Amino acid sequence: MLDDILDFKNGIMNRSNSIIDWNTFYAALLQEQISTSFSLNSDEPHWNNYFHATLVSAYMQLTNFDLVNWQKYILESATFSSLLGCRNPNEGEVLELFVVHSINKVFAFGTNNLNIHAYRANHSSNPTYLSDDGHTQNVLSAEDNSRIIENLKVVMKLRGQPQKAIWGDNDIIVTLTHNSIVQQFCIISCKTSLRERVYQSIFWSMHSRMEGVGKHVFVTTDKGASGNSEIGNRGANNNAKKSRDVLESTMDRVYVLRNSSEVNRSQVIKDFSFLQQDLINWAKDIAGSY
Repeated sequence: MLDDILDFKNGIMNRSNSIIDWNTFYAALLQEQISTSFSLNSDEPHWNNYFHATLVSAYMQLTNFDLVNWQKYILESATFSSLLGCRNPNEGEVLELFVVHSINKVFAFGTNNLNIHAYRANHSSNPTYLSDDGHTQNVLSAEDNSRIIENLKVVMKLRGQPQKAIWGDNDIIVTLTHNSIVQQFCIISCKTSLRERVYQSIFWSMHSRMEGVGKHVFVTTDKGASGNSEIGNRGANNNAKKSRDVLESTMDRVYVLRNSSEVNRSQVIKDFSFLQQDLINWAKDIAGSY
């Protein structure tokens, strides 16, 4: 299934190999579907959401990694789902899989000697293994799965109760391989909008820093409750929304899918495409080379 989906995406990219408008992209999708007779025909939610993640990735690669382009795709996704025989996407899942797909299948890491790779856990609170684009449980060894999962749990000391280890806001785990050992070095929290959920990510990022388990970053479409950015701009007089202040002071990076006029960039807040070079730099810091 994975190869079929990636081939379908590549076909669209080949048909639309320059900056395009939405109508051109939609026409390319239709032409590719007709020429391949592609149909997902899967009851597995992962493949439905991953398929949409690859298509929104294709459109944004051909245009720009911006909320406007993300929204254009999401608004038409029901039409695509009907046409291609798949379910309507879960937008939050699509965002996570979009990031996994970008790291594993889109970003150019050169020789990638450190084997930079992104994974998701099989359960949001009690995971037993990590999987990547292929959605299989044996992509890592049992020992690597167990060690990384245990490394990412946070110990909670409860009043009057035994302490317990809890799995946090580890939407995506990025690993490298150094001295033949697979280790996590970046944790990514993904949210389509901030609202109160941003503080969950901030809480877990603080623990990640204290435990020294790796960089903790935030990826968001920043859709907002009414279409306005919840992060916003920082003014010349240092005025900013509270959500921006707490994100910039607690996260190693915030990658936002909004243009810079709506969310001005800073040392912490970057375009999504910066994630590629940041992962390379952070991996170099750990291994001493790349």
